[in-house]
Amino acid sequence: MKHLETSYQTHDGLELYLQAWIPETAKAALLLVHGLGEHSSRYKHLVEMLNDIGLSVFTFDGRGHGKSAKGKPDAYFDSAEDYLQDIDALFGKVKSYAPGLPIFIYGHSMGGGLVAAYVLKYKPGATGVILSSPAIMEAEGTPKLLKVISGVVSRYLPRLKALKLNANKISRIPEEVSSYLSDPLIYTQAIPARTGYELLQIMKYIQENAESFSLPFLLIHGSADELTNPHGSELLFEKAASSDKTLKIFSGGYHELVNDLDREEVMALIVDWIKDRI
Repeated sequence: MKHLETSYQTHDGLELYLQAWIPETAKAALLLVHGLGEHSSRYKHLVEMLNDIGLSVFTFDGRGHGKSAKGKPDAYFDSAEDYLQDIDALFGKVKSYAPGLPIFIYGHSMGGGLVAAYVLKYKPGATGVILSSPAIMEAEGTPKLLKVISGVVSRYLPRLKALKLNANKISRIPEEVSSYLSDPLIYTQAIPARTGYELLQIMKYIQENAESFSLPFLLIHGSADELTNPHGSELLFEKAASSDKTLKIFSGGYHELVNDLDREEVMALIVDWIKDRI
């Protein structure tokens, strides 16, 4: 397996950190989009399993995240549309590195919401999509007033730290929570107002256009996830036009399923789903 690191200049002049793990004989490729506040290097254990079945895995640290952030990560981005353009450009790079091979897209949490919106807006020619705990629907009980005023706050105080997420809800394994909280490349403070607002718009877009989702997909979510709403995954599964679609809700599962108690079963499901389509 070969590990590559490089950078990519976005359409608006940002430098994003890119990395890839490429097996000696590749049968397919995958673009991985990480979640809010985290970074791409947290998926090495999943990458190893994907490499073992012949997948080249390409990924990046998103705007304001990990090694792409100037200084410390702040999870800030001005526009979700800019993020979607980043995904599109990098999906194009994956296609050029793996001509003629099946290509998958994997998105977790915020990355799952962005990937779902990307599929709906850009109609990429992907072989299949894996969405892990995707941000498709706001949390249960989110006050309507908060959604109404979020646009105003985003416009005038875009970097205001608006919403704090509970890191203890990422996993039922204490060591995973400790590792998360001690990782200097993870942003654990409150989400900037603009980031939160842009994600709300992405979720609204997916909910309104879910019927147009037609690519094969695997959806996984934990029933006890308090960071992204499992009902959003159920909504996409029910409404999507895809003839090849699978939803697996893990009973009692928290947010980061590949780092939770059921992680071996979760990763085996992902690997088997991909193997059946290459």
